[in-house]
Amino acid sequence: MRGLIFILLTGIWTAQAASFTRDVQPLLKQHCVKCHGAEKQQGRIRLDRLGEFKASDGHLWTLVHEVLSAGEMPPEDAAQPEAGAVKRLLGWIETEQTKARVGHTRRLNRRELSAALQDLTGLSVDYAYMLPADGKVDGFDTGAAGLQDAADSVARVMEVTRRAVEGIRFLEPARGTNWVSDLRNIKDPRRTLDDWKKTGGYFKARGVNHEVGLLLEPQWLGSRNGSTFALWPPRDKTGVLRIRMLVSTYEGNVKDLPHAHLWVNAGRRLIGTTEIVAAPGKPQELVYHVQVDDLPLSKRGLEVKLQPMVEMPYAVKGFANEDRSPKDKKIPGGTGLYRPLWDRKKRLPPEELPAPHVALQAIEAEMDYVALWPPTEWKADVGEIADNDSSAERLLALWMERAWRRPVSSSERKPFLELYKKVRRQGAGFDDALRSAFHSVLMSAPFRYLEPASASQYAVASRLSFMLTGAPPDAELRQLARARKLREANVLDAQVDRLLRDPRSDAFVRPFVEQWLVMGQPITLAMKTLQHQDFRFGRFLKESMHQETIAYVTQMLRDNRPARELIQSDWTMMNNTLARHYGYPELEGRALRKVKLRRDDPRGGGVLGHAGIQSMLTWMGDNWVIYRGAWALRHIFDDPPPPPPLEVPELDPNEGENRGKPFRELLKQHQEDARCSVCHEKMDPLGFAFQNFDLSGRWRDVEFEKYNREEIDGKIAWNGAGKSRPVDAVGQMPRGEKFTNYSEFKQLFVKHYQDDLVRGLLKNLTLYGTGRKPDVAALAEIRAIQDQLRGKGYPLRDVVKAMVRSEAFLGGN
Repeated sequence: MRGLIFILLTGIWTAQAASFTRDVQPLLKQHCVKCHGAEKQQGRIRLDRLGEFKASDGHLWTLVHEVLSAGEMPPEDAAQPEAGAVKRLLGWIETEQTKARVGHTRRLNRRELSAALQDLTGLSVDYAYMLPADGKVDGFDTGAAGLQDAADSVARVMEVTRRAVEGIRFLEPARGTNWVSDLRNIKDPRRTLDDWKKTGGYFKARGVNHEVGLLLEPQWLGSRNGSTFALWPPRDKTGVLRIRMLVSTYEGNVKDLPHAHLWVNAGRRLIGTTEIVAAPGKPQELVYHVQVDDLPLSKRGLEVKLQPMVEMPYAVKGFANEDRSPKDKKIPGGTGLYRPLWDRKKRLPPEELPAPHVALQAIEAEMDYVALWPPTEWKADVGEIADNDSSAERLLALWMERAWRRPVSSSERKPFLELYKKVRRQGAGFDDALRSAFHSVLMSAPFRYLEPASASQYAVASRLSFMLTGAPPDAELRQLARARKLREANVLDAQVDRLLRDPRSDAFVRPFVEQWLVMGQPITLAMKTLQHQDFRFGRFLKESMHQETIAYVTQMLRDNRPARELIQSDWTMMNNTLARHYGYPELEGRALRKVKLRRDDPRGGGVLGHAGIQSMLTWMGDNWVIYRGAWALRHIFDDPPPPPPLEVPELDPNEGENRGKPFRELLKQHQEDARCSVCHEKMDPLGFAFQNFDLSGRWRDVEFEKYNREEIDGKIAWNGAGKSRPVDAVGQMPRGEKFTNYSEFKQLFVKHYQDDLVRGLLKNLTLYGTGRKPDVAALAEIRAIQDQLRGKGYPLRDVVKAMVRSEAFLGGN
């Protein structure tokens, strides 16, 4: 029998090899290997080493299928394969990829693992920063191929999950040292806070006592001042610090002040920023959990700094400020401009000072905090917990069901329950033994890996939830999975609507948009090409520039706006900082809100005109046409250029004789090299569309040889110097359409390239949501989705819904 099985298996293997040998390999050798073989790898693609189908080569086979089916390869001037041979090769690829789809899993990345641990323990500890960085696939950190385990990464996960379970308790009493101070209606808050010192703590407050609490003085971004308290961690420097505060606004007699954002730093690491909006009578409760193991200590212990941050300066109606501007320089805003550090010297009473204080009403700090499990908000019915095996089994069953994100059988629980009993026999207490079992559950594959969506309704719930919220399924998704309704189209659509309206969807929009548009590239801060001058845009501007694009896509999803508005619209998301940057009238506050753009604003709406995007694209200089064109081809047109030949030197427009030359002249020289022209003929003319944007992402009509820095009251201005010339924004689209300016470029894009944009968007959504690059079958589904939504203008939320209903998302992929 064993021999017969071997013969049968050999026959199967031989049939597959013969199919490859007969139908695939000859075509590749005759028509492809000359340009993509051992001696030459055009576009850094090599096909001569491809053999029988392997999942690891799936992306190459998909590329072969795409270019052959589209007729893009072989080139027109080369010998063409017989149509039947092409058809057989395409069919072979489709068959092999379908087989490879079954049983696909992927590991949780560090963002998702941190969210899963927070969900399980009820602790808001940021575990992600303790884990090694994830590998990426086409720029996305959810690709299975980039999430391979290595010995060091597994060891780190083991340590982090151990810390997570040590932060919970069952029968043990609370063991932390607790400091509590109610700062309301006391005559001297400082005297009250001195009590911390008697128990080994330290508190230094920068504020004013008041009946509503301790009024913390506002600071401006970059200030090191703030109120600081310090606590000593346990002797072994492990565990969790829990901080709980009641805070509110306080304006005194001066109204309509901007809200401060309370920044909380622990051990020199920012652990939270929150806009303080609550009135004194209804304070906000802020709770933070910090893992102290890796945080540095000062001579006072673990320091926590509280800093109410405001933008500097800001206008206050009727407030006559002294003029401290440099001689012959006018301060923007003039009288009525408030600067926290200057005006504090006037020693006005807090109710007369136009400063948005944060009222710290009460503070509680507990070192070595251990949370009672299960969390009360779960409302889990686990009965009365006692020191016995029955209680341990009930708690373990609940832990495993939530950790594995599906029902768990008694046979699956058995080895973990046996581990608990073994540790008990070795002398451990109830809590320690149960933590050991809980820790083993967290190191198991069902916790650390997402099952294929085809496995169960619960797998669909997990895939959907981790995609749209970055966290495990909530109660509603779990209930729908239990009722077996998560494959129904109307149910899936309703859940996509619900989750995208939920604030938790920021954990989808932010990483997806940042990775799609490569927003991790640094917004220009220090420009080597500007003689090492400090290039700061002003307080809060860098953050606002980044947030504009995230908020814009979020708004599009919530309003289900057509995809063309990613490129062209009459609105954007703006706050007071961006309004000043773009030359719009003052807006109140830092909160981003939808603003209709002026008809004469040459930028118009759409992400390509955002200062954060365009400034990011000038990281190598404001004339870097090549990079702008290559970025647009890859991320907007879904037509990524191949990597440049390794042997060709990079063109630097700011070095030697190149400096100051029109960039079109430099490109002409570069394109004379045949190795470069095939790609540069497409991407260089496209890059000129964005030449009207300067280093800070603002519009310009004239470009200069260099820029001189000028600072007035914290505002940075760059004034052109040296030779100047009108901006050259004449260019060409990838398929040959001509444009003479940025507006014409956008019009041509909306008219001819929406399909390209949405195709690329669907490819990226598929990769982000499933962990796999779309294969041939998924690409066919993408084309079908486009046919379905094209007439509607590709509403953005409908695009997400269609991808979620696809077989690539719900099936074996």
